[in-house]
Amino acid sequence: MMKNNLIIKTILAPPKDTNVYLLVNKTEAAVVDAGDCVDAVQESLKDLGATLKYILITHGHPSHISSLSRMKKDVGGTICLHTSDRDLLRQQESGLEADLLLNDGQSLKLGDTTIKVLHTPGHTMGSLCYHLREAGALFTGDTLFKGEFGKIRGPHSMGLMLRSLKRLNSVIPPKTSIFPGHGPSSTMLKEAWLDTLDNLS
Repeated sequence: MMKNNLIIKTILAPPKDTNVYLLVNKTEAAVVDAGDCVDAVQESLKDLGATLKYILITHGHPSHISSLSRMKKDVGGTICLHTSDRDLLRQQESGLEADLLLNDGQSLKLGDTTIKVLHTPGHTMGSLCYHLREAGALFTGDTLFKGEFGKIRGPHSMGLMLRSLKRLNSVIPPKTSIFPGHGPSSTMLKEAWLDTLDNLS
């Protein structure tokens, strides 16, 4: 898929069919999450003549970071993560650390594409979504799926998730494509159920 100079390629990673997204703008590339698909990422980068600049982690659960250290070693790229999920990274592998700790509202440049970081706690405390406004794309990890939201643990998490979903619904344009951590893509427009969340406090 090509949007505004940006190629978006989906790679399905075992064992939980995690969606890993390869974003390429001219010679610069980023991956969203690091499921077990390093060879496929390497192959695609070679075909497209691009270098991996960022490894954008949506959250620190195993199926999203299972090949993180191998990807870093074999392909390169700056590991980006929210500070609240640092411990999940360490649980995956001792000594595994982010190169860049991201904050809400921060912007990263990939070629001439801007990637805006949105902190959306709920599924994990450090869950992030990545919004590429010019390309009309939102990478939601396990925060927002087609027709539902990600698993939560306990009432405190529900409150956070609710706030995160309401925020996405208010700041992301309706025509934006949603690329979740698992399952099919969607658009904000098709996720009209998000509008009903305003009735919940």
